[in-house]
Amino acid sequence: MRRGKVGLIVFGWLLRLIRSYRTSSRILEATASDRPLQDAATSEPATSGVEAGFADVFAGVDFDPEAAPKPGLAWLPGRPLFSAAERADVVACDPVEVTTLASTIISELLASIDKVPPFPLIANRLIALSSQPDVRVDIVERLVEQDAVIAAKVIGAANALLFDQTSPVESVNHAIRVVGLEEVTQIAIAAAAAAVFDTKERVAFEAMTVQQQAAWAHSLATAKGAAALAQWLGADVQGAYIAGLLHDIGKPVALRGIGFALINGRLANVPSAALAIAAVEEAHVDVGAMLADAWSLGEEIGRVIEQHHEDDVESQLVRIVRMASAVDELRTNPGQSDDLLAQALALAMTLGLTKEKLSELSDEMGRTSTLFA
Repeated sequence: MRRGKVGLIVFGWLLRLIRSYRTSSRILEATASDRPLQDAATSEPATSGVEAGFADVFAGVDFDPEAAPKPGLAWLPGRPLFSAAERADVVACDPVEVTTLASTIISELLASIDKVPPFPLIANRLIALSSQPDVRVDIVERLVEQDAVIAAKVIGAANALLFDQTSPVESVNHAIRVVGLEEVTQIAIAAAAAAVFDTKERVAFEAMTVQQQAAWAHSLATAKGAAALAQWLGADVQGAYIAGLLHDIGKPVALRGIGFALINGRLANVPSAALAIAAVEEAHVDVGAMLADAWSLGEEIGRVIEQHHEDDVESQLVRIVRMASAVDELRTNPGQSDDLLAQALALAMTLGLTKEKLSELSDEMGRTSTLFA
């Protein structure tokens, strides 16, 4: 990378760091009445240590299905995969400590830019290929076979998708023939991008291995959900899959930022899991935007990364990814915003989704989240 480009990237990161500090200060000063979509009230958590049902965690959600513009949208996600105690721990984190750790993550990543993993070259090439109208099977096959690990994951995932096959899938070409070029391309892109989420890397924050795995599972589920939504809405399926896969790319790298801070002495002690989750939630959009710039992921993906938590966005792709992400987050992420359910239901109405479609979407994403995890 030329020195001039590095300088521009670092300068952009510094601007984002300044913006992050300013945003954090506004968050600390804001009151609940300042939030336009604050439709969920803080509720008492369920008994500590007991697996939370949806009502336990979101008992204060103020949503009247009878008043909804479209009937049948009184949808609730499945049983949360986190406990009420875990959710309560994240909610109870001191906002000042959360903001301080989030700022430390961003500044540490700026200082350790040379240690941030590059975006996998094969993933970039596959993404470029997927945008072409007529992709040749042999080109995708040769590209996937260049990396034995990615090829093995494609073959393994194809076998998992076709568990009732009498003849097992034994090659990339066979995988393409039985599950299709589009599906194999999606699996290969995910397999290549998985390196960014690698929990085996020792420089990463080892105590956050569970969070790294959760981020990976959420990204896979969101990718599949976004692709399903795009198909229902007549949008670009492959583009939605890729955007969904990369929308939270800032989270695994933010977790690495905690590891860097510990190694470099910026953090004296390992933060609690709850504090780390809350800080990563606050920092991950800015970190992801930095990565989109540094990795040249393109304007569309960059917009999804930056706007997937914003309201009233104009981009259909951002809405699709935001919807898929929210459906999965409601079930899996104890650090989600209090008003996420109300936001998800409002977005579902904007996209014209029924209760049945939301349930179908949730089920599809649940099946996908464990793919070669």
